[in-house]
Amino acid sequence: MVTADPTLINIADIIVLHTGVPDNWLVKCQAPIIWVIHGRPLACFRPELQNKTNSYSLYQNIAQWQRSKKMVHFWEEHIPHWDIFIPQEKQYCFDYPVIDENRFNSNGQTHTLTNKGKYNILICDSSREDIDLYELVIGCIEAVKVIPDLKFHFYGFDFPIPNCWNIVLGKLKELGGLGDVSGRVGNMELVYRSCDCLISPNRIITRTIAEALSCGIPVISELGCKVADYTCNMANTKDVVEAIQLFVNDFDNNRHKDGVLERAKLFNMKNYSQKMNKIYEEVLK
Repeated sequence: MVTADPTLINIADIIVLHTGVPDNWLVKCQAPIIWVIHGRPLACFRPELQNKTNSYSLYQNIAQWQRSKKMVHFWEEHIPHWDIFIPQEKQYCFDYPVIDENRFNSNGQTHTLTNKGKYNILICDSSREDIDLYELVIGCIEAVKVIPDLKFHFYGFDFPIPNCWNIVLGKLKELGGLGDVSGRVGNMELVYRSCDCLISPNRIITRTIAEALSCGIPVISELGCKVADYTCNMANTKDVVEAIQLFVNDFDNNRHKDGVLERAKLFNMKNYSQKMNKIYEEVLK
């Protein structure tokens, strides 16, 4: 993949688009458009609800364009959300995200954790606006009270951290369970490989879940996640503690990575490319 001069759009056969291309470029060429839309409908709906942007209405509008041949999205759970305004013949749903296995794999270098424990659990969804880590972290605090040597490492925080988070993380630190706290980093594959487990509040298979599995570490996620090793009700602190305890038991018996890399094959770039090629062929007809 290379970055090309934008004048290339004048002779394009297909335009694959997510966001960020000015309208004046799109109208210079009448090539058909394949839109890659947001993975989460809520990520479109909520900003408009908060008067930040018209993202949800915009998708409803462009779905009607004759040039919009396909609207590609992820996770079959979201099909009913997009069915509201995207004709079914224009939809294409991928079951799983695609992950670059050249970067995200179980081999290679690791990041050095500065505050390491026996069990190192990674949390890296703190920057998203359409989920909340609060209830999950309360469950982690309860887990530290009954499971010695747990360390929770937070990556992806936007600084300065709001004081409400300082209060919650302060309690985790007081109990000895706070590991590293970091902003966004560029080489997350090193961070995944340095940890023993990822815990995520998501039910859908987000990039962080798929990347962690691709790096060979198990995942604790929300009930209903189709690829997670352990699932629980993240709003129920007892459930969170029990899921972490199951991971710890498997870790102690060296079976926590069983089947992880096999599931990571679901995110294979080759499979994704074959499906995308079929979309290109259909659109060009």
